[in-house]
Amino acid sequence: MSGPIVGKRRLRAELRRLRRERELTQDQVAADMEWSLSKLIRIENGTVAISVSDLRSLLAYYRVHDTKMVDDLLELARAAKRRMWWDEYRASVPSQMLTYVGFEAEAVAIGEWSPIMFPAMMQTRRYASATSVVDHNGDSPVAERRVEFRMRRQDELLSREQPPRVLTVLDESVLRRQPVHNDEALLVDQIEHAIEFAQRPYADVRIAPLNMGYHPGWEGEFTLLEFGADDGVLYRQGLLWEEPDAVVTYREVLRRLADRALAHDASIDFMRQVAGELKRG
Repeated sequence: MSGPIVGKRRLRAELRRLRRERELTQDQVAADMEWSLSKLIRIENGTVAISVSDLRSLLAYYRVHDTKMVDDLLELARAAKRRMWWDEYRASVPSQMLTYVGFEAEAVAIGEWSPIMFPAMMQTRRYASATSVVDHNGDSPVAERRVEFRMRRQDELLSREQPPRVLTVLDESVLRRQPVHNDEALLVDQIEHAIEFAQRPYADVRIAPLNMGYHPGWEGEFTLLEFGADDGVLYRQGLLWEEPDAVVTYREVLRRLADRALAHDASIDFMRQVAGELKRG
């Protein structure tokens, strides 16, 4: 059964499908259900969760008599109400990131292009601290809370019985960019951690060398979360995109980046080489 974020997404898609199959407008449904139009719009858009009692009434109105289907949809509505671990961080982490993590928690595969920094799932605590500055004060309580959030996020995601498959393409500059001036040790530790991460059975880490030339990744970082065949979301520029065309487009962009980057084993060797150079000063 789906978790709260993906489940809510599937539920609203199913409710839209049922209404359209019956050739009903939102105005008609709202009037017949004696709901405000804005309530129905918010339910179908996922802005608000539908209560179990309202869902029962709506399914009866749509004449859905399949018991299993009704039970499955009711369970999705219940799941959307459950409190999850990331709810503890609402005061210090942007809501869009919490929504993203809800999707991430249910992904079976994660693909990402990282041109600036190591992605959160493979960061050390020191690297996370150095890159979690809030209002130019890395020692602030909010910054500390965000570091804790990143570490918890790693643990929850990668300690799953079956972690998601991960394909990460890193720009070479990430291996050479020091979050703290003149702290090669921090960066070396992070690279060595990335090497260990890359050797895990579910991980594929590749390096895009600086001499690779112009490529579609110049448009900026992005992450693809996959939930199954032809079902995914795109996270880019701080926004979530659920449109299938956007997911397909960036799936192809990631494939092209991975094909042009160093192969997996060569990327691990390259990371070792850079770490050695940094150690030698």
